[in-house]
Amino acid sequence: MRILKCYLANDASGRFVTANDAVKAPGGVWTCASCGCVLYLMTGFGEKPWFEHDQQTVAEHVLMNCAHLDPEVKAETRRRKLRRIINGLDAPVRSLAWYCVWCGSRYQGVKYCARCLTGIYSIEEVNWRMNYCCNTLPG
Repeated sequence: MRILKCYLANDASGRFVTANDAVKAPGGVWTCASCGCVLYLMTGFGEKPWFEHDQQTVAEHVLMNCAHLDPEVKAETRRRKLRRIINGLDAPVRSLAWYCVWCGSRYQGVKYCARCLTGIYSIEEVNWRMNYCCNTLPG
């Protein structure tokens, strides 16, 4: 999981601390202002100081909700979730048998009643049979 560098943290008393200020007070305990997990102060040659998340001690779902999570990781997670949802859906079956409730005619093919010159009053013949035509309930 890719977490971006962060430059602002909370100190032990809950106040905001920048990474530049944290360098001046070594040995402090810093937490992420977004997700609350422990941060490590990092320094690099020619770079200004930054904080990094301790990814080993935090649950993945906590890091997934952190504001410092790389946007590409969030986007890929959303794409995977959508694919799972879509793969679980039934494939639509195109109906070719229609019943016009306005004029009572049955026809095949495109949803367009030749008598009414429209298709807005037409329903699938299967639905017509199930709901209006052939009552299969006893009594």
